[in-house]
Amino acid sequence: PLAPGVFAAHTGSNVLFTAGSADRGEGLEALAEDGSPSGLATAVAGRAGIGASGAFAVPVGASDPGPLFPGSAYSFTFGAEPGEKLSFATMFVQSNDLFYAPSGNGIALWTSGGNPLSGDITNMIQLWDAGTEIDQTPGVGGDQAPRQSGPNTGAADPNNTVREVNDTRVPAVDRVIRVTITPEG
Repeated sequence: PLAPGVFAAHTGSNVLFTAGSADRGEGLEALAEDGSPSGLATAVAGRAGIGASGAFAVPVGASDPGPLFPGSAYSFTFGAEPGEKLSFATMFVQSNDLFYAPSGNGIALWTSGGNPLSGDITNMIQLWDAGTEIDQTPGVGGDQAPRQSGPNTGAADPNNTVREVNDTRVPAVDRVIRVTITPEG
């Protein structure tokens, strides 16, 4: 499953994280380890260069926040001006601190010809390690959200940098998540 997440339409780069640097302590750890987007959503909302931002938590067709299981989806809407990019992050639940997101630069929402981006953008998404908790085998680790005794449990990662995941124990990105964007109006 995937957990609720956070999104931002923005100018600039590295709105949610900076690859190769330690977590900023603004809520990425809570999102990546425990599926809690509220802290990061609040931190992002107050930044310069943010056109729109928020959390997504309620699966399509559901009435309450919850995780995504195969065949379900989160959906969110936002406005964006030419030149803005999209960043988002959602937890890969069967992990210690892995999350799906585009690169720290975000995804350009407008083409060079001035048209809004449209369609399947899954190939622009990577699986990232927040660098906050040591990794256990996905789906069985005792310090992973579904099996841990409480939030923020588990040993610290000796490599405390946010980095792209290169681990054959996790499925390919496109086997877990599909991301599409549809312009309105």
